[in-house]
Amino acid sequence: MKDLISIIIPTYNHGTYLDGCLNSIQQQTINNYEVVIIDNNSTDNTKSVIRKYNNLAIKYHLINNEGIYAKSRNMGIKNSSGNIIAFLDSDDWWKKEKLYECYKKINEGYDLIYHNLKLVGKKFKFKTNIIRGRKLKYPKFKDLIINGNQIWNSSVVVKKEILTKVKFINEKNEMKAAEDYNTWIKVCRESDKICFLDKTLGFYRFHERGGSRKNMSFCSLEAIREFKKNLTSSEYKKARSRIFYMNAKFFYEKKKFHFCKKKLKISFLNGSFLIKIKSFIHLILVFIKI
Repeated sequence: MKDLISIIIPTYNHGTYLDGCLNSIQQQTINNYEVVIIDNNSTDNTKSVIRKYNNLAIKYHLINNEGIYAKSRNMGIKNSSGNIIAFLDSDDWWKKEKLYECYKKINEGYDLIYHNLKLVGKKFKFKTNIIRGRKLKYPKFKDLIINGNQIWNSSVVVKKEILTKVKFINEKNEMKAAEDYNTWIKVCRESDKICFLDKTLGFYRFHERGGSRKNMSFCSLEAIREFKKNLTSSEYKKARSRIFYMNAKFFYEKKKFHFCKKKLKISFLNGSFLIKIKSFIHLILVFIKI
C-alpha cells in the first residue's frame, strides 16, 4: 500500500486508557500507518505504556497545550509523514477492521470518511448505546451548520491535503470543544467527497467530566460564526435556533427552568420544523416544572 496513514493521538494522564487505544491500533488488519502521540506533559504512567508498544511506529512529542486540544492535534498533523490523517482520542479505541474499511473509501476517491461509534461507560434505559453519524445532504457544509454535528472525532479519516487547505484546526479558546465541528464544516465547504460509512467501527468512552458534557452552545455559536456570509438569513436563524435549543436542554438538565424557558422561546420561533416540535414539547415540560 503506497499511502501512509498517520494516527493522531493527543493525550494527558490517560495511561490506563492509552493501553487499550494502542492495542486496538496494533490489532488493525492493515499496517500502513504511523502513530503520532502528542502528550500534554502527563504525570502518570503514559510513557511506560507507550514503551510497551515498541513494535509500533510511534512518534512521541511533548506539548503544553493550555487545555486546547486543537494545539495538540495540529502539532500531530504537522509532524506526521502520512498523506492520510486518522484521529483517535487516547481514551477511545477501534475495531480491527477500522482502518481497512476507511482506507477502501479513500481509494474510491473520498476526502473524509466517518462512521458510528459504540458508547462505553454510561447506561441508557431507553436509548441505544450507538452514537450514529448521518449522511449529509447537499450542500454538505450547510447541512452541518443547520442540522448539527454528527461527525465524531475518533471516527474521522481525512486526507492531509484537505486539512492543509482549510488551515488546520482552529485554536481559539472560545471555540474549545467545538473546534472539530468547525473543522468538518470547513472541509465540507472545500470538498463534497465526504463519506458516511454506516458501520460501527470504534468505541467512544463517556466521562461525566468530558468536554461534551459542558454547555456547548457558546463554542458551537463561535464554530459557525465565520460561515454566516455563506448562509441566507433564514438558514442562519435556523442554525442559531438549534444551538439555542441545545442550550435550553443543558439548562433543563441543570433544573434552571427560567433560563431554559427563555432559550426555548427563541428556538421555537426561529427553528426548523423539528426544532419547533422539540422546543414546544420541552416548553410544556418546563411549565409543568415551574
